[in-house]
Amino acid sequence: MVPYHLYSFGREIPMSKKIILFGATGYTGRNTAEAMAERGLKPVLAGRNREKLKELSDRLGGLETAIADVKDPASVAGLVGKQDILVSTVGPFTAYGEAALEAAVSRGAHYIDSTGEPGFIRKVFEDYGTRAAAAGVALISACGYDYVPGNCAAGIALKKAEPKAARVDVGYYITGKDMMETSQGTAASLRYSILEPGKIWRAGTLVKSYGAAGVRTFAIGGRERAAILLPSTESFSLPRIFPNLKDVNVYMGWFGNKSYALRRLAAINTALMAVPGYGALLRGMVSLLPESKGKGPGSYVRSATGSHVVAEAFDAEGRLLSRAELRGSNGYVFTFKILAWAADMAARGKLKKTGAVGPIEAFGLEELIKGCGEAGLAVK
Repeated sequence: MVPYHLYSFGREIPMSKKIILFGATGYTGRNTAEAMAERGLKPVLAGRNREKLKELSDRLGGLETAIADVKDPASVAGLVGKQDILVSTVGPFTAYGEAALEAAVSRGAHYIDSTGEPGFIRKVFEDYGTRAAAAGVALISACGYDYVPGNCAAGIALKKAEPKAARVDVGYYITGKDMMETSQGTAASLRYSILEPGKIWRAGTLVKSYGAAGVRTFAIGGRERAAILLPSTESFSLPRIFPNLKDVNVYMGWFGNKSYALRRLAAINTALMAVPGYGALLRGMVSLLPESKGKGPGSYVRSATGSHVVAEAFDAEGRLLSRAELRGSNGYVFTFKILAWAADMAARGKLKKTGAVGPIEAFGLEELIKGCGEAGLAVK
């Protein structure tokens, strides 16, 4: 007998059984494992390196471990059973992410990942969403600083502005010390992001777009700060929740005034992608770049930097209707904690919808606001 259930698409979503953290010994993985342990969760730690898994397991009180490698898809599929939760931090996802995604859908497990890559997000929603809904499982992609806070802030702004809101713009910014230090995994993901287009919601439909196709500024801390346009989960999810939306624009403000140069380079890259052979050449060049070794920003950088996420809702004439802001912890810290929170919620039967879903669809806006607060970003 199912002890707790919800209904989605007219079917029952049973309480999940176990959490598997795949990629547990990488930078995001091991920090997420610690965040899960802090919540009292006992995930199965999965990855390629037996010694590193044992070391992490011992440090967290003797958690179960499992060996799996994306080069052996059967080993990844063997991690999960029906209604389990597979949390994947194995990136770059464009190169290595599909084994875990396929394993979850084919075995009937819920899936959560930490990607920020537009092309992989598009694959989750367009290639796997229907299969996941039929299997009765949820796929929550980009469940980290990319792109949970923007979904949350946009949901707040749009709820204030509905039904008049026709457009929402979201901006992600780093605050605190003037330092932008990324993990090697993030750096690799950024490189892969130029290869595969994502999609943005434009004039009431999803259209392909590469990153940095546009630039705008937001008022942050009393000054205007530039940011580049990026495809994201907001474009897939928000129009399903707020059907009057015609445009969803998500901007990343990591690059300051360099955003304008990035837009020009992106325009060149987009044009060259139409040249036969250019895409294959670029993929070959990216594949030769060094892979992540699990390193990332240390505790000093994480404590010295924070986040400011803003969402602005506009009517059809471009008039500002409402604004919502989330402020707080460093984006990496937020990612570790929101992954742990999402896995915990799924394990307790709190999922509200199946298929490929955004975080509001998965948990509801009020719960998501609480979850973002627990992960370090509060509504201001």
